[in-house]
Amino acid sequence: MARVPLTEQDRRRRQVVVLGVAVAVLVVLTAGLLVRATTATGERERAETARDAALSRALMAESASLAVTDPRTARLLAVAAARIVPPSPWTRAAVRAAAARPELAVLRGFPSDVDAVTFSPDGAYVAASGRDDLLRVWDARSLAPVTWPIPGDDGASGTALAYRPDGRELAVADTWGRVHFFDTATRARRIGGETRKSSRSWAAYRPDGTLLATTRTRFEESRLWDPAAAAPVAALRTLEGTPGPVAFSPDGTLLAVAYFGGPVRLFDAASGLLTGDPLRPAAGEAADGAADGAADGAAGGAAGGAADGAADEAAALAFSPDGRLLAASTGGEQAQLWDVATRRLAARPLTGHAGPVTAVAFSPDGAILATASGDRTVRLWDAATGAPLGDPLTGHIGAVTAVAFSPDGATLASASADATVRLWRLPRARARLLTLPGPAPADRPVSGPGARAVLSADGTRLVVQPYDATRPGPGRLWSWNTGSVRSWDAPGRPLPGGLLAIRKDTPVDALALSRDGRTLAASGLDDPAHGRDVTIRGGPAGAPPVTGRPLAFSPDGRLLATAVSGSEARVWRLDGSAPGRTLAGEGEPVVAAFSADGALLAVGTPAGPVLVWDVATGRRRAELTGHTGVVTALAFAPSAPPTLVSGGADRTARVWDVGTGRGLLLAGHAGPVDAVAFAPDGTVLATGGADRTVRLWDAPTGRPLGPPLAGHRGAVAALAFAPDGRALLAAATDRADVHGDSYALWRWDTAALAADPVTTACAQAARALTPAEWSARVPGRPYRRDLCP
Repeated sequence: MARVPLTEQDRRRRQVVVLGVAVAVLVVLTAGLLVRATTATGERERAETARDAALSRALMAESASLAVTDPRTARLLAVAAARIVPPSPWTRAAVRAAAARPELAVLRGFPSDVDAVTFSPDGAYVAASGRDDLLRVWDARSLAPVTWPIPGDDGASGTALAYRPDGRELAVADTWGRVHFFDTATRARRIGGETRKSSRSWAAYRPDGTLLATTRTRFEESRLWDPAAAAPVAALRTLEGTPGPVAFSPDGTLLAVAYFGGPVRLFDAASGLLTGDPLRPAAGEAADGAADGAADGAAGGAAGGAADGAADEAAALAFSPDGRLLAASTGGEQAQLWDVATRRLAARPLTGHAGPVTAVAFSPDGAILATASGDRTVRLWDAATGAPLGDPLTGHIGAVTAVAFSPDGATLASASADATVRLWRLPRARARLLTLPGPAPADRPVSGPGARAVLSADGTRLVVQPYDATRPGPGRLWSWNTGSVRSWDAPGRPLPGGLLAIRKDTPVDALALSRDGRTLAASGLDDPAHGRDVTIRGGPAGAPPVTGRPLAFSPDGRLLATAVSGSEARVWRLDGSAPGRTLAGEGEPVVAAFSADGALLAVGTPAGPVLVWDVATGRRRAELTGHTGVVTALAFAPSAPPTLVSGGADRTARVWDVGTGRGLLLAGHAGPVDAVAFAPDGTVLATGGADRTVRLWDAPTGRPLGPPLAGHRGAVAALAFAPDGRALLAAATDRADVHGDSYALWRWDTAALAADPVTTACAQAARALTPAEWSARVPGRPYRRDLCP
C-alpha cells in the first residue's frame, strides 16, 4: 500500500508529540534526580544533627569531669555543648549546673607550696606568696596574671602577705626574715629587716596602717614594724614558746598572737604589754592535734607537697569584723571561738577536720567562718553558733594553708601545698530573727514536727502559729511583712511582727495564705456538731461560711480548698457565686495546691498518691504514685503544661508531668521534704525540710544545682521565691534554744540562677575557649568567636 505523504500539519503534530514525550522523560529524570538529591541532603542533615548531638553530649560529659580540676574550662565546655545544638532543657541544665558549682577557678604558676593568699581591699586583685616565689598577683575579674616587677636574684620565698587597709601598700614577709613593702600604685619596693633564715612567717596590718605585726617560726618573738620606715620598732616576747599567726582587733587596740601547741595571748597594741589571761584550747586539743597533724603532714607531703614541719606550723587566728569574737587554733584539729570581752569560749569547739587547722577567716559581714586544714579541705561555719554550713569544700590535693574572703563576701580564696590557689563561689544569705510582741517564750511559735508556718507564694508575707510550751494556746497568729526591701536593710535586727487574733478560745490548727499574702484562712477544732469553722481575713466581702481544714488558695484568691472529712476535699467559691464542690479522695487530705490557672487541684495523701482533679467538673485527672509515705508539700509550676512538684516523708521530692503521669525523682535530702517552691519562670525549683537544708534543682531535668544551702538550725518549714526570682526566702525553726523565738527567715541570693545561664557561666569563666582548645575539643566545627556574649 502506498504511503500517504504527511501534510505539514501532521508533521507538526508529530513533532509536538515527540517533543512532549521528550519533555516528559526529562521531567521524570529530573524529578528522580531531585528526589535523590533531596534524600541525600536529608540524610546528610540527619547525620550532621546526630553528629552534633553526640558531640554536645561528649562536651557535657567532659564539662562534668573537669568541674573540680579546671572549673573555668568546664563552664566553657558546657556553653559550647549548648551552642552547637538547638536549645534544649538538657543543654540549659548542663550550663546552669556548671555555673552553680562552688568551684570557680584554679590559679596556677607557683613551683611549690603556696603559704598565703589575700584580696586587695577593693577586691580588684588576688595576691599570693609561697615557697620559691615571693609574690604572684591576679586580676580578680579576668583572673589574668598581673605583671609585678620582682627581682629574683636572692632566692627569697614569700610566706606571708598583707595589704594595708587603704590598699596603697602590700607587705610580703620572706623566709630570710625581711619584709618587702610594695607601693601598689608604682610597684616600687622597699625592704627592711635582717637576714635570718626561717621557714614560715605571718603578718598583719593595724587597721589604721601605722603598724605591721610579724612573726616567724624558730624565733620566740613577735615584731612590730613602722611601714613608713620599713624597719622594726619593737619586739614582743612571752614564755609561751614560738609565736605563729597574728591579728589586730578591728579597733586597733589589741594584737592577738597564737602560739604553736599553746595558748593565744593578747597584747595592748599601743604599749606592747600583755593583757588578761592566756586563751587556751580545749583540754587535749593541742596534744592530740599535734600527733594527728604530724601524720597528716607526712601524708600531705607525699601526696601534695606539704611543707616539712607542717604539724609544727599549724595554727590559725582571726578577729570577727565587729571585734566581738576571736577564732583560733594552735595545733589541733579543732578551731575555737572566744568572746573577746569575757575571754571565755563563745561556742563549742568546731570539730570536723581530720587534720590540723592551718588558717581561719571571717566573712566581711561576720556571719561565716572559714577554716582550712591539713586534711586538704575548707569548711564553713555559722559564726554565731558554730554550726557547720554544708559539706566541706574539696579539690585541693595538698594541705590547705590559707583562706581569705573577697571584700563583698561572694568569693573565698584558698591556698595550698599543692602549688595552687582556688577560688570558690559561696552561697549568700541573710538571716533575720522574727520577734514576737508579748510574752516570751511562753507565747511563741510552735517548733518541731507540729510547726505551722506559711509563706505567701510571692514571698511577701509569713504567718506562723503561736504555742504555749505548757498548754495549747488560744487562736492567735503572728504575721510578718517579709517582702519589703527596707525590712532587710538593717542586718542583725529582728523583723518586727504583728499579732493576729483569730479565735477566742480554741487554738488554730491549720493555715492557708493567698499568693499575694493578703488573704488568710485559719481553722480550729470546735465542738463535734460544728466541725472546723474557717476564719477568713482579707477575703471578699460577703464570703459564705466555710468549714474544714484550710489547704490552699487558688492563685487569684477566689477559691479555697479545705479538708472536710476523713477522705474528702472541698473547693469553696469565696465570692458566694456557687456552692463548693466536694472531691472524694482516698485518704485524709494533707496538703494541696492549685495550678497556675486555677483549673486543677492537687491533693497529697497520707499513703503517698497525689490526686489531681479538674476543679470545674470534679473529674479526677491523675493519680500520681511514687511516694512511699505521706505527701508533705505540693506546688505547681507557674506555666503550662501543668507540672507539679511534691515533697514527701520518704525524704524525696518528685516532679510530675500531670498530663502523662511521669515523674522525676529528686533524691538527696536526709529527712522529710516539708517545703517546695518553683521560681517564677518555672525552670528552677527549691526543696527544703527536716535535714535543715535547702536544695536547688533544674526543674525540667531534675539535675541538682550547686551544693545544698545550709546553715538553718532547724527544719525548713516554708519556701518562696521573690517575684523576680533573684531571692529565695526560707522560714526555718532555728533559734528557739538561744533566743526564745522558734523561727528565723533566711533570704538566699539566687540572682545567678535567675539570669541567663550562658551569660553567668561566661562571666564566671572570664575568658573564652582559644582556637586551639576549640579545635581539639570541637572537631569539624568552625571556631565560634561568639561562644560567650
